[in-house]
Amino acid sequence: MSFISLSQWITLLGDKSHCIIFLNENGDAVSFDEACAEEPLWQVMLNWRNIHLCDPHQKAKLSRLVQASLDFGEQGSTPLPPPVKLETETGRVLYIDAVPVPIQLREQLNGAHALLYIREVAHASDYFKEFLQQEYHLTPAEASVTIRLAAGASLRAASKQLNISIWTARSHLRSIFQKTNTHRQAELVALLAHADY
Repeated sequence: MSFISLSQWITLLGDKSHCIIFLNENGDAVSFDEACAEEPLWQVMLNWRNIHLCDPHQKAKLSRLVQASLDFGEQGSTPLPPPVKLETETGRVLYIDAVPVPIQLREQLNGAHALLYIREVAHASDYFKEFLQQEYHLTPAEASVTIRLAAGASLRAASKQLNISIWTARSHLRSIFQKTNTHRQAELVALLAHADY
């Protein structure tokens, strides 16, 4: 098996800001064109296992994500792992998500059991804000305060950056603590430092 760097892989995919790859039950790419399937470049390009990631932890997370989407049943009660965040050598931020294909659609999608959705995020803070809103049910204003605090700003500095009063910021912080089950800013920052977004 030949390995390619994440940056090379993204370039092979056409340097697009997003891409979808359909996977069969073994996790291999599904071809919709017989001629294309015989191309060696196509095999390298669409096989997620060929991506060389420097961080073995990230590679393991990607493997777990793909396997969970392939094993996900119609009656599955176990939630899928969150998308995997990858950073290229050039600093581009990508998120790879795996989504199970419903049984009713598999035949129409040439036997695909899951799809990999790869997207580049121009502003990681936008995705982080969305993550906070979904994961912790924060309001947009609370998420904005949380982002500033996670970046190391004091509550006073965050309130100035957001052009809100310190009292409003404190009110948001109380709500943030309650929703994240934390009690101090240090706990909140530690929680967010380990979050998979």
